[in-house]
Amino acid sequence: MEIDKSKQYEIIVFPNQDDGLKAQRVLLSKCADFKHISTLAVVVPEEHKEAACRAIIDEDVLVSGHYPFLYRDYEEDFFKKAHEYKASESSGEFLKSITLCYVAPCMADEKKIRLIGYFDRDITEILPYLNAVIKGGSYNKGASILTYAKERRLINLYNIKITIAKADDIIDAWVILDEVKKLVSNTYSNRDTIKPNYEEKVKVTALQIYGWLPKTNCRACGEATCLAFACRLLLGEQKLSRCVPLSTESKFVENKKIMQEMAEALGVA
Repeated sequence: MEIDKSKQYEIIVFPNQDDGLKAQRVLLSKCADFKHISTLAVVVPEEHKEAACRAIIDEDVLVSGHYPFLYRDYEEDFFKKAHEYKASESSGEFLKSITLCYVAPCMADEKKIRLIGYFDRDITEILPYLNAVIKGGSYNKGASILTYAKERRLINLYNIKITIAKADDIIDAWVILDEVKKLVSNTYSNRDTIKPNYEEKVKVTALQIYGWLPKTNCRACGEATCLAFACRLLLGEQKLSRCVPLSTESKFVENKKIMQEMAEALGVA
């Protein structure tokens, strides 16, 4: 199926990779009109959504849910700013919605997922206030990125999007997105009582960075261990590009994307 920007589509999401792969086999056997975007999600034309869900469920495959598809070129790097996206000016509630538009397995932990959502408006003006409200975050004023951890999850807030790594499943992801939506809107509502914080805090630890590295201790970067590399990277004394396995081995491609985001947020890219 080719995506036509003039038409409406729905994303169908599955709770795990097994169900996702089974569902896609069912759709293939039915000659259904769909597009694979990951082992956890497919895109179908809006008018075919109900039939696709029925076909999948009839084969005892679980469906976590479905939601409108926000058009994005599949060839783009989803971790780059979506230049074509124009956030709307909403009235009333500051942030009305977050559209989940990309779901994939998390390479750092195959039992977890990563995802990308887009805000219905630009939240740049609220980031300094969120920086004051969120404890233990890392704020990069120049790049308009606020990074923080929620337990094991890594969350990045940009001007018009959010990325989350290591969510448990799609239900967990929806809960986090709903919490973020409320946090942003409540912070906006209470901004008169909050002193904005423009300080570029660095709260991510070397151990957290180490958790996303290949852990091969190959020494190609010039350091004795991956942990030593993580420490030097955090200090701005190393470059992410010096990690050879991260840059050359396909199994680390998702880790590299996440590390690039983290390095940008920390100002050590």
